[in-house]
Order: sequence, then C-alpha cells, then structure tokens
Amino acid sequence: MKKIGLFGGSFDPIHKGHIEIAKEALKQLHLDEIQFIPTRHNPWKDATSTTTENRVQMIHLALQDMKNMILNLVELDFKNQEKNYTINTLKFLKKQNPHFQYYYIMGMDQALLFHKWKSSQEISEIVQLVAFQRGGYEQENENIQKYHFIVLKNIPIYASSSEIRKGSIEMLDPQVLHYITNNGLYLEGIVSKKMKEKRWKHTCSVAQLAKEIAEANHLNGQQAYIAGMFHDIAKEMSYEESLKIMKNHFPKYVCKPVAIWHQWISRYVSEHEYLIDDEIVLKAIEDHTTASLDISSIGKCVYVADKLDPLRGYDSSKQIQICKEDIHRGFRNSLIDFYEFSKKKNREIDECFYEIYNFYVVKGEKQ
Repeated sequence: MKKIGLFGGSFDPIHKGHIEIAKEALKQLHLDEIQFIPTRHNPWKDATSTTTENRVQMIHLALQDMKNMILNLVELDFKNQEKNYTINTLKFLKKQNPHFQYYYIMGMDQALLFHKWKSSQEISEIVQLVAFQRGGYEQENENIQKYHFIVLKNIPIYASSSEIRKGSIEMLDPQVLHYITNNGLYLEGIVSKKMKEKRWKHTCSVAQLAKEIAEANHLNGQQAYIAGMFHDIAKEMSYEESLKIMKNHFPKYVCKPVAIWHQWISRYVSEHEYLIDDEIVLKAIEDHTTASLDISSIGKCVYVADKLDPLRGYDSSKQIQICKEDIHRGFRNSLIDFYEFSKKKNREIDECFYEIYNFYVVKGEKQ
C-alpha cells in the first residue's frame, strides 16, 4: 500500500521550515512521497497576500530539487469558489485512490485547534493525522490522544510565512527569494525590517509614485515599484559596514559625500542580499540620488518620485502631473529645481551634477 503524506496550507510563501518538516515526515513515517496542497480558500484566513499563481510558482521552485515531494493542485482545481474544508479534499482523494494510506500533516498550532475543524472526527478516521512541533506551542494536549496524532520528533520549527512577509528572508530558499523580490511580492513588509518607520513610509510612497509615473508614461510599473521599494534599503546601514562595501565594490566613489553612498550600497544589497537581477531595476536604484548620464526612463521615474514624494511636506502635485505627462520633461524640471534650490541655500553641489545638468538641461533645451 502506497503511503502518501499530505501537507496543506496557504504557503504564502513556502519556506525552509515547510521543506524540513516534509523531509522529517518522509524519513520518520517511511512515506513514499509528500504532496504539497496549496489552499484556494483557507477557512482559517480571510485572504492570502499574493495571487494563487505566485504561490504555486514559488512551491514549484522550492520543490524542484526535492526528492519524493510533489505539488498537488487538487484544491485549486475545485470549481467551487466557496471556502474549502479539509474534509472535502480528503474525501475526494480517497475516492480517487482508495488503496492509498494518507497521512495528513499539520503544525502543533493547528493540532491544538483541531477539535474546531469541520468534521474533525471523520477526518481522523479517513487519514492518519500527523503533528510537527512548532516553537512556542506545547507538545502535549488532549487533541493528540483524542484524534490519534503521530507527533514527529523534529526540532521545533520557528519559521513562519507571516515572519517572512515582515522581512525574515533568511527563512527562504534562494530561488523563492529571487522570485519574490523580482516580482515585487511582500516588499512593503520585507523592507520594513531595514528602516525606521518614517523612512519606511517614504519608501512605500516613493515606490507607489514611481509606479504611477511609469505607467502613465507607458513604462514598466513593476520595475519602477521594485526600484522604489529598494532605493533606500541601505540608507540606515552603519558607517563601518557602508565603508567596507564602498571600498570593496565601489572604490572610485569612496571620495563622494557619505550622504550619497547609499545609492551604490543599496544597489549592492538589492543584488546580493535580495537577489534582484534586473539590470534596469538595479541601475535605477543606483541612479536615484545623483542621476547619471545614462539614466534609464525607469531610473528617471524613481529619481523624480524620490524628490517629489508628497510626504516630504510640500505641494509637489503640479510637478508630479508634469512627470506623468512626460517623464523626460519632468526629470529635467527636477534637475533645475535641485540646482536652483541648492544655489539659494548655498549648499555644495557634487561636481558630477554639473555634467548631468549640462547634458539634460542645457543641451536638452537647445535640441
């Protein structure tokens, strides 16, 4: 008789803890395979944080090198649009494969609540229930005995999808992390761990504005949004760590003012810590403070969004409207505004700015 482990959940997103539990279940219960079953309508949750398609793709990536672990879309294939209950899924699977022995796997947090599940007694009679240990939850409770759970002997799992959505990316498989950041998923929560609240609000505002400006100019809004979310990711890094990265990776810019180092360091962190590999996004991050002679249209969207962020406390609505009508004109206006403001306040202007100003403003006006 084939022994199949069933691991259901939102997987929003799937993480290393899920994979470790599957490995332990395969080993300890001598299973033939584990089937990951993403839910469509989880009765315990009002909604997922991303689309079904994204969740499925992340599971594919996490399982592609795993032996005896597969994706089962049984719940997503149900035509019923109402919230699905586990009992419905199990009855369907048993009807399909009456000779399979199924083991239904859940965390100890859910085992504690199992008496509240729809048809809990019937579920325990259809399948063998399995609970894995999670940090912070007691290992013994009356449900374990009442419903005849097998308890895995695993190191308690502390990883959770909700913590990942708050920035704990170390819990992610690199391929899943790459998918998340390059598709703009969960970014508001992820970047919040790297900055104080005021900068976080500015970051979210810049990202949204950059996206709006890009889309108004028929450009890729997602690229602008991702670059906006990561443009200040290294702004609050310590001087010592910043200096180390600048010396090792951007030595020709070490002489630049420390206040603008973060544009290069943010690019580095985005690429190496968050695995962003879209060159347009990375270049936009790198150009967001000083701009450059080869700044892209997406880069211009992020540049102006950073300068015109409504949270900066002045009315930038007219300038924003110009940017939405013509990003190139709006970008030139931002350069002019920066130049005139700096002169008025007697602020030092980095020499590279004059080259950029001359290229886009002086020469641009004559063309």
